[in-house]
Amino acid sequence: MDGEAIRLLELDRKNHALYQSCVFHLLAGEEFHPSQLPMLWTIGQTGPISQGQVARMLGVSRAAVAVSAKRMERAGLVRRERGCGDHRRSLVILTPKGEEVARRAQELQKKILDRRLRGFTQEELRRMMEFYDRMNRNLEGYREELERRFPGEPAEAENEEEEAVC
Repeated sequence: MDGEAIRLLELDRKNHALYQSCVFHLLAGEEFHPSQLPMLWTIGQTGPISQGQVARMLGVSRAAVAVSAKRMERAGLVRRERGCGDHRRSLVILTPKGEEVARRAQELQKKILDRRLRGFTQEELRRMMEFYDRMNRNLEGYREELERRFPGEPAEAENEEEEAVC
């Protein structure tokens, strides 16, 4: 790997670490762990959703989603219900408290994003989004290739029958 590629990795890692640090500071004292933000966000965007669908959308294991769902349920942020027709499947639904926490979390993330993007022109933002779209497409293709070569839980989840929400 050449020097510029290494520098890009260092910048990406540092940007992510700084973002995470800001999230942890702003969410200190909140009723959930910052690592639960993606799941909270996903459920808030989709409405009732199966745990398997959350896992696929976030690219994590169903076990990780189950653990987070259990913790979020204990905190009163979500409730879990059995899916209609298939009692093995569990739907995750935000409670009113979870909806309020998701709204506050979204406001805090917007605050961080506003600060993160301060000083960028509209053209720079447009180009940055194009670059991220391209990088994401590259990594999605690579992930699919890896899942075919090294089957694991994410690949297994794709082979399941699609879970419908009632």
